[in-house]
Amino acid sequence: KASSRSRTAVRGAMRVKRARKVRKYLRYYRTCHGFRAPYKVLVDGNFIHAVMSMKLGDAKDVVVKYLGAPAKLFTTRCVKEELRQMGKDLKEASLYARKLEEVKDGPDPPAPTLDSIVAAVDGGNSERFIVCTQDDTLRKRLLADSPVTPVVFCHTSGLQMEPPADAEGSGVASQREHGAGLTEEERNALGQEEVVRGARGVRTNVRYKKPKARGPNPLSVKKKIAKAPPSRRSGTDGGVAAKKKRKRRGGGDKAS
Repeated sequence: KASSRSRTAVRGAMRVKRARKVRKYLRYYRTCHGFRAPYKVLVDGNFIHAVMSMKLGDAKDVVVKYLGAPAKLFTTRCVKEELRQMGKDLKEASLYARKLEEVKDGPDPPAPTLDSIVAAVDGGNSERFIVCTQDDTLRKRLLADSPVTPVVFCHTSGLQMEPPADAEGSGVASQREHGAGLTEEERNALGQEEVVRGARGVRTNVRYKKPKARGPNPLSVKKKIAKAPPSRRSGTDGGVAAKKKRKRRGGGDKAS
């Protein structure tokens, strides 16, 4: 039981970390490159097959859940043709790709799938596509030639997004994951602390109540010891006049 609880805690921590990353990266793309929800997501055949083989669920549902916002899936004619030619092994992925809307323009089959996706985001990615692919060559090509294109891939632990290639200097890709880029509502949903810093070290607009000044702990305060009153001393030195000696009545001594 203890081991199962620890595994559950680790999986929960990983989900929180992935949520932090993707929200931070998406906020960067929204702020710097004009991405807006509902997002346009361009998928290839390898990604669709990976989601199905890992039994993560419907590809669109998985992507929407990961991005935390509505999204619409697209593909290219070359991707559909490639899946069709793969035969029975990728028949399920081929049937799924046929339902997706095709990207306009671009090369026609039998052009390579990689070229069709690169052409869709060429020229600064004016359509603001998010590309989902399992092709390492395509991922490296996009990071090098189209740094304004977010790249998502399927991992054994779920979906992951490549750090923004053009944000290394701004601290977005290298900043420690302490909730930066999350809204207050998102942090509350993830159970994160409210004290965060933005990508450039600017404190957010979250306000905090100042702690009220409290008195000392009565148990730790040493009680005051009452001082004894000063003792009265006789004589003129003590400031107290000596009593006068009482005189006897009758004058002097009687004659014998």
